[in-house]
Amino acid sequence: MILSLALLAMAQVTEPVPTDDEIVVIARRLDEISASVGRDDKGRYHCSLSGSTGLARLDDRLCRAVTRCVQKGASDDQTINQCVAASKPKLIAQIRKEARKKK
Repeated sequence: MILSLALLAMAQVTEPVPTDDEIVVIARRLDEISASVGRDDKGRYHCSLSGSTGLARLDDRLCRAVTRCVQKGASDDQTINQCVAASKPKLIAQIRKEARKKK
């Protein structure tokens, strides 16, 4: 219960709106991050990242994108990397769109 409350509190923290220059840096970080997806004994998917973009919501979206790739059948590193590479421009575009809305 305490962990749930802590996670809820973290989710409610507003992240600062990145500038265009910061988005370029974030995009570079995104390219350097690798993700691992696995399944537990109950069949639930779990994702972990080798690092962070600096934006929790982008990290979460990256994990969701990688997990979707695996769920759709990507099983080897090359196929997963291609699937994720196709998702990264969309992820950055979402961050840019959100930043413009908040200005």
